[in-house]
Amino acid sequence: MADLYKEIGNDSDYGSINDNSSAQTEDPQASATSSPSPSPMTRHQYIVFCGIALAYFADLTSFSLIAPFYPIEAKEKDLSPVMIGFVFSVFSLVQFLSSPIFGKLLPYVGAKFMFLAGSWVAAGSNLIFGVLDELEPGTQFLVFCLVTRCVGALGASASVTAATAIIAHTFPDRTGQMMGLLELFCGVGLMVGPALGGLLYSVGGYKLPFMVLGAADTLVVIINIFLIRSSEGMESKTKGSMLAVAKIPAVWVIALTCGVASTGMGFLDPTMSPHLKEQYNLSPVFISLVYILSGSAYAIATPLWGYLSDKKRITRTLIVFGLTGGGVCFLFLGPTPLFPQVPTDQVWTVIVTVGLGSLLLGCAIVPTFIDLLNTAKWYGLPDDISTQGIVSGVFNSFFSLG
Repeated sequence: MADLYKEIGNDSDYGSINDNSSAQTEDPQASATSSPSPSPMTRHQYIVFCGIALAYFADLTSFSLIAPFYPIEAKEKDLSPVMIGFVFSVFSLVQFLSSPIFGKLLPYVGAKFMFLAGSWVAAGSNLIFGVLDELEPGTQFLVFCLVTRCVGALGASASVTAATAIIAHTFPDRTGQMMGLLELFCGVGLMVGPALGGLLYSVGGYKLPFMVLGAADTLVVIINIFLIRSSEGMESKTKGSMLAVAKIPAVWVIALTCGVASTGMGFLDPTMSPHLKEQYNLSPVFISLVYILSGSAYAIATPLWGYLSDKKRITRTLIVFGLTGGGVCFLFLGPTPLFPQVPTDQVWTVIVTVGLGSLLLGCAIVPTFIDLLNTAKWYGLPDDISTQGIVSGVFNSFFSLG
């Protein structure tokens, strides 16, 4: 265990396997405490962040758009609950499988091109999904839904992988803070998507939500063509090695941690609604408010976790704290028989534990990207777009797995 801990490292020592690496010329703790304060953000950095934040918000809104009405339409098209569930889950499955590949390809095709091309494909998939109700029920409808969803997932995977690499390259001394702010836009997008989808569906039927969001996605892509500079300064003499990253033990530990924490967020989607209905007889409106609380608590706190990751260099302390606290909150959500004193007939216990649990899981998720990036650099990998692309792919892959 001592040897494994030495390999994994801690907050002040990311470890290295290469004695000749320049990364080992100074003590990492001394580096963290003696480094100058970040310089003020430039106009270019503000513009880049705004462009990527817009794309994040549009992508996540589009992803969550179908939740309130697609199961109803799919049931009328003779799809079973299992098939409907697979249409939802195949999106994350494709992202899990494709993100590392896009991370490897990023230095070859360029960060800006991959970002814009992925967003364009995702927008087109949205528009196509909006006309699938014209297909015949049964197999034809199912196959086209799966294919369109997979293509959209590939676009989103390419876009998000490139976006996180651009953030790491553009904000080298603020990576954690910027990732925390991006997670804020993710949370808002996931909250707005179902509400907006349900509203547009009630106004204009199946097609309108996809047409509106597809058009909005396309507009964001056009805006980002002008906001995001060409890949100046993002060139790399090396193309990145997935094998070199995979050989680092700490990468696997932190990546799996990211997957576990995101699983804690994801498994509430299908399980919490029946629990609230059967245990407390809550109305659909109140159940929706509980979901909004979960997303809000996660989104609001993510900038804080990113700030602490950058300023205090305590990524692994935050990860352990977040996972431990989130796990304890889930024990109260049931609640577990281990705590018989917890009232099972009081809905406030669910509200408190869902909100606090989501907040703490954000504490576990946000620091993982900066930790993966720092770990790769301390193991001697170059601090350039090739490494940032690989790390972005690994992070997005395991986040999607959860």
